[in-house]
Amino acid sequence: MNLTRKKLFLFGFVALLLVGIPASIYIVQQQQQTQSRAAKSTNITFSPESSAAAPIQKNVGDDVPLDVMIDPGSNLVSFVKLEIQYDPDKIATASSNAFTANSVVFPSVLEGPVYTPGKIAVTLSVGPDPTKAIQTKVKAATIAFKAIANTGPGTPTLVTYSASTQALSIGPNDQASENVLSSATPATIIIGGTAIPTTADATPTTAIPTDAPLPTDAPVPTTPPVGEPTAVPTLSDGGTPTNNVVPTCDSLAVDRETTGTAPFSLTFTANGTDTDGTVSKVTYNFGDGQVSDVTTGGGVGTATINTQISHTYNNPGSFQASAVLTDNVNGISDSANCTQTITVQAASGSATTAPSPAPSIAATGSTEVVMGIGAIALFLMVGGGLLFFIL
Repeated sequence: MNLTRKKLFLFGFVALLLVGIPASIYIVQQQQQTQSRAAKSTNITFSPESSAAAPIQKNVGDDVPLDVMIDPGSNLVSFVKLEIQYDPDKIATASSNAFTANSVVFPSVLEGPVYTPGKIAVTLSVGPDPTKAIQTKVKAATIAFKAIANTGPGTPTLVTYSASTQALSIGPNDQASENVLSSATPATIIIGGTAIPTTADATPTTAIPTDAPLPTDAPVPTTPPVGEPTAVPTLSDGGTPTNNVVPTCDSLAVDRETTGTAPFSLTFTANGTDTDGTVSKVTYNFGDGQVSDVTTGGGVGTATINTQISHTYNNPGSFQASAVLTDNVNGISDSANCTQTITVQAASGSATTAPSPAPSIAATGSTEVVMGIGAIALFLMVGGGLLFFIL
């Protein structure tokens, strides 16, 4: 069939549309992605600032408070997920609520804080009001640590942000789900001093003569009533016998709600002190017949402990979990302040609670542009096709 010049023109026009429109859509998409790609300029640090050349200097037993600082740079930070790691043999969280968020900056704590050995995880949000997004450097939270062991000269211990740490921005050129974290600087700590001496260190080196006469006014020892705890006598620096003070268990915390469905896993954290010696052991009784001793890590062997242990309840029921501290002269603590009631329910189906989604902002620009170009392309192709067959 012979084609007229006009039909040839129309045929070329349609072919051009078939090739040009998809190419145009692809180019516009790439431009939109380039324009919307977030500029990663958010930095997370600790205060006081430190480095290998200028570490934070502490002694065993000192408090080590660290502030979490967020500098958004050009971003508008609305959501932060923190995963903070540390060496539990060198430092420990000072209490069961060691992590305290700055509620003025982050009024919403979406998850946590969850304490596990050597790690704290928490997710913070500025809330639903986008005008509250972080635009300048602020203090996001404070963490109360305590130095529990000597690091050795020139060998610092680090408190770091893991690779799971992220920040999200609601800036006009930032994608809602893109991590805009540019850098995360650790805290560098050197711990000096020695552990608090045990009572054995205070024992006098000079032997007491066995034939020395007893003073006439010495009090006559009495036998304590049956059923009452007996204080263990120790020797002070002057050689005078004193009563051993048993360690105190300050709190027993768990990393989530105390009610769950079997199998129900929890991490327990016990905090306590011994004012005249060291804690040699922490005994966890989970209330379901299982008992575990912690004899290393978490400050065990020093005057302040912060130990953690995980346990899974496989059967339903109500269980009374407790922690008991034992000091270096076998004094046992009162566990009245260190108990938790755990309620485990029987499994009933597979329904689970969906995690809260991270805040997001709907993308509007690129989708509308692509849909508009697609509609124009479709209209032109249909119109060109009709003209081709009509002429």
